[in-house]
Amino acid sequence: MNRLLFVLLFSAFLSPALSQDGARRNFHIPDIAGFYTLKGDFHTHTVFSDGLVWPTLRILEAWQEGLDVIAVTDHIEYRPFRDDVNQDLNRSYEIALPKADQLGILLVKGAEITRSMPPGHSNALFLNDISKLDTETWSDAFTEAGKQGAFIFWNHPGWKAQQPDTTIWFPEHDKLLVDGRLHGIEVVNYKEYYPKAFAWALEKDLTILANSDIHGSIHSEYHSGPSDMRPFTLVFARERNLKGVKDALMDKRTAAYYNGNVYGRAEWLKKLFDACTGQEVNAAASGNGKRSIFLTNYSGIGFYLVPGEEARRAGLIYDIELPPYSTIGLTLKVPGQNESPASAILLEYSVTNMFTSPESCLKTSLRF
Repeated sequence: MNRLLFVLLFSAFLSPALSQDGARRNFHIPDIAGFYTLKGDFHTHTVFSDGLVWPTLRILEAWQEGLDVIAVTDHIEYRPFRDDVNQDLNRSYEIALPKADQLGILLVKGAEITRSMPPGHSNALFLNDISKLDTETWSDAFTEAGKQGAFIFWNHPGWKAQQPDTTIWFPEHDKLLVDGRLHGIEVVNYKEYYPKAFAWALEKDLTILANSDIHGSIHSEYHSGPSDMRPFTLVFARERNLKGVKDALMDKRTAAYYNGNVYGRAEWLKKLFDACTGQEVNAAASGNGKRSIFLTNYSGIGFYLVPGEEARRAGLIYDIELPPYSTIGLTLKVPGQNESPASAILLEYSVTNMFTSPESCLKTSLRF
């Protein structure tokens, strides 16, 4: 056969299969100094528990949504399709792994310990053998997860099905925390944000997470706009591999993204905002008693800034909307003042969609 004809036929045969992976959304969030900024979802389900999709589809969705890392965390105790799929609790991970490797998605081996309250549902990540967590008591399941070196977090603490009237931290959670068997908590699950869980994360030194807990197709629940994306956890990892992800989770180097908002500790939100934005002097518009800057957003996250008292007194009275991948100009009038860089003026703003606690927003400064 003519060699060129063979190549053309072979390419035509492969191209439909390759195109089935779809287009990847480039929702860019810059790395911060010394760390990779990875986007992850650590709570998803497949037909191997009560989900409605095959494990490889979870990988394709993660690819299309621009994620870097995902965990398939099927229920250990609740498997309504057990008569139709393999009973091996490790099987969903094994099916998903080749596709994850092909697309460069980091796949975490995990499972959901599905127990009544207390302690409720929890996810265990970085497991070696999920089947060993299929125990009679919840405490034995947590003990086994601990033996395997798992990272464990409390799922949907404000879930109405288990806590219909209030959100309670039980003595059982204290014991898990003291025993080193509880490392994180979902501040966001599916389409719910839990302020009390955020407060607990800060108070009890837990890792902050946001996850989809998706059961059906991700595209049937979420859409393409930044305010209607799946929730995800931002992981600040020293290495772009599973060890780097686990170390970051254990070290609480995370933030939660949901509905255009970011929730996290002030230290990491400040570094994130500084990495996402930059400013430079607009020389053409400066001088004659005016100082002008360009403020740029390099990320897919939109930011909203509210001027502080000094900025308002200086005439910058309007709130700022800084959309994704955009640049805006700001001008400050300083009649009669020295225009040299040595006399730069710092004005404080609040970033109102970056929360450092349930009641507080990140503070930053613009330099004029």
